[in-house]
Amino acid sequence: MKSNFLNKLVHTQYFFRIFVQDKKRKKQGTMTPNKTYIAFDADGVRDAENSNLRIFNMMAEWQKRYPNRYCFINIDSIHFSSQHDDTVEDTRKQAFFRLLDGADNLLVVISRHTNPDSKWLNWQISRAVNRYHLPVIVAIDGISCVTDDTIRQYWDKLPVKIRKYIGRDSARMCYIPFTQTKVEMALDYFSVRSQTYAWNSTTIY
Repeated sequence: MKSNFLNKLVHTQYFFRIFVQDKKRKKQGTMTPNKTYIAFDADGVRDAENSNLRIFNMMAEWQKRYPNRYCFINIDSIHFSSQHDDTVEDTRKQAFFRLLDGADNLLVVISRHTNPDSKWLNWQISRAVNRYHLPVIVAIDGISCVTDDTIRQYWDKLPVKIRKYIGRDSARMCYIPFTQTKVEMALDYFSVRSQTYAWNSTTIY
């Protein structure tokens, strides 16, 4: 137990040091933010407050206010609709591949409104991991910190594809609370550009 605690303490101190260094470099204009693709269940939205649209609007505001901190490459192309047909799906997939070509990491947002069986959400995750090998940051809305028990507590809300990756330990994924500070730190740190990944499929950041 003591060894695990010390390891987590060292990792936390290291992550914080990197975060502070990156903040200084951004302030000096010597680095650009990583390009992040946002994936979350956006189907069947009925109103702004009781859906994932609230989270989407929040992130759009972050990028608007702090363009030197965030670069959500699909913030303007996320569509909230329960209507699907083959033409729409083909267009969405083509746009997805174009965006993923330039992405540095994948942010998967989990909330109480998330449908873990969402076909579109799970498809995006699988392509980002299997085809583009992106670092995955899983942000859980409604909590202030992530512990060793968080994944078990939110298991029913995790997309099916993420559960499969956890079962096989076959993807590099970290877990954070959906807070502005934690999201910024994780998106700064994990990047295919710097080849910085989580240690396994259940890394707590």
